[in-house]
Amino acid sequence: MQRTLSSVRLIYLLSLTILYLFMGCGNTEDTGVSSPIAYNYDLSEADIYNLNIDELLALDVPADWHKTEDPELRAEYFAAQMLQQFGSTPAAQIVAAYERKRSLGISVTFDETIAVAKARYQLWPNASNRQYLEKLLKIKLKEETDDPDLFAKIYREQLIEQHGDIPEVHIVVAYEKKLRQENGHFTEDEILAAYEAKYVLWPNKTVLRQLEKYRKAKAEGTPFHLIDWDDDI
Repeated sequence: MQRTLSSVRLIYLLSLTILYLFMGCGNTEDTGVSSPIAYNYDLSEADIYNLNIDELLALDVPADWHKTEDPELRAEYFAAQMLQQFGSTPAAQIVAAYERKRSLGISVTFDETIAVAKARYQLWPNASNRQYLEKLLKIKLKEETDDPDLFAKIYREQLIEQHGDIPEVHIVVAYEKKLRQENGHFTEDEILAAYEAKYVLWPNKTVLRQLEKYRKAKAEGTPFHLIDWDDDI
């Protein structure tokens, strides 16, 4: 059986990042948020990006810096503005370093994305940034937990948010939860139902190919563990 969690997580994470990337830069207060969450910051990541703190603090940033076409120079101006506004604090350095890395087309890890979300929430403690951070932390917890019930709870919330509270969501969650349980055993009907549900949620070629393999095996009486996944249908 092939699992699609990694690709789903990536798509979900990318959509969240695009949605929330610059949220919160205008407002620093919001109803229900009394103070920033206290986080400890590891500056080793920022050091890797080779931020020249003294030069950035002294850099003359034009008022229309955001119109700069050169992405690297625009990131330089952004970093300088961050440090000049907030000082050379860990949070400011993390956000500035992230933008520079992104401008150079360098990929970031999931943990780096979480670190940036924490830094943004410390700098701009509003409900939007807190919600984004909490979503990322839930994704991390879901992927790392050994508790099938906790995994299922978080995964169900995520899928309902994306697809609504439909039967297919609960079928997929039950299937993925059982995968994580000791001695979890599936009947062929359960596997087929799970992939029928997955195709409703993610109607792409990969899921369709898996579903058609199971459908064909079921119709021909071939045990699922004997399916030839290298053979094109």
